[in-house]
Amino acid sequence: QFMCPPPEKILRALLDAGRLNDVEVAAARRLPVSADVCVESDSGGHTDGGVALALLPAMVRLREEIARSTELDEAVRVGAAGGLGAPEAIAAAFVLGAQFVVTGSINQCTPEAGTSVAVKDLLAGLDINDTTYAPAGDLFELGARVQVVRKGTLFAARANFLHQCYRSHGGLAEMDPRRRTTVERYLGRSIDQAWEEACEYLRADHPEMLARARRDPKVQMARTFKTYFARTVDLALQGDPAEQVNFQIHSGPAIGAVNTFVRGTDLQDWRARHVDVLAERLLNRARDLVHAHM
Repeated sequence: QFMCPPPEKILRALLDAGRLNDVEVAAARRLPVSADVCVESDSGGHTDGGVALALLPAMVRLREEIARSTELDEAVRVGAAGGLGAPEAIAAAFVLGAQFVVTGSINQCTPEAGTSVAVKDLLAGLDINDTTYAPAGDLFELGARVQVVRKGTLFAARANFLHQCYRSHGGLAEMDPRRRTTVERYLGRSIDQAWEEACEYLRADHPEMLARARRDPKVQMARTFKTYFARTVDLALQGDPAEQVNFQIHSGPAIGAVNTFVRGTDLQDWRARHVDVLAERLLNRARDLVHAHM
């Protein structure tokens, strides 16, 4: 739908409402809804584990099929994201048909990133196998995953433990004393205190969810456990070294790839890795690789 012109029903509604005139409607019929579509493969943070080698060619082929079947004045530009930290990966994306690339994980380890110095120091020392998957705090009940830093932090192990507790218990009262003690150690406070924190948040922003949590022990448990995920994000942003084991840092293997690429260069220290300099260095090297292989 994003690669096609807007549906006629929407254009008619906009025309009838005076939001578009006849000339603009005629132009819209020959333009895709979106000028750019970025195909995100497995990435740091929220991810569905997409494989770039399969996903990107399929989307490029879809774009070509739509271009042949519609009378468009412009074709959608297809880009690639996810796992791009080495110039070889960027070159591969262009060979697969991408017209632009978007980086993510590697930009956290730059002077411009808004995270803490402690997180940047940790990221700068990672290799390509130093990330893993953990439950997503915002989609905790659904079991959705985020890709996070594994080395130097226990967040992933603790988050997985909390999710295991959630799946195997009907409520907080069902947990045995030993497991309850472990949960409280991970939460950094008592379960009662964590539940009260959850109540304060829900009372202000989601009163209907608060009422539901008070009725349903399973919902109450989820909301209590989710305070850990909010806390670990804040701890990483604050960068207290004493709390490093609880840092929740969204990142994928791309950070290890870029660390390998800049090792022994003027960009080895993250303080020199300004985002524009890093992007230009990666693109220039990717260009050279594409030309060499062609």
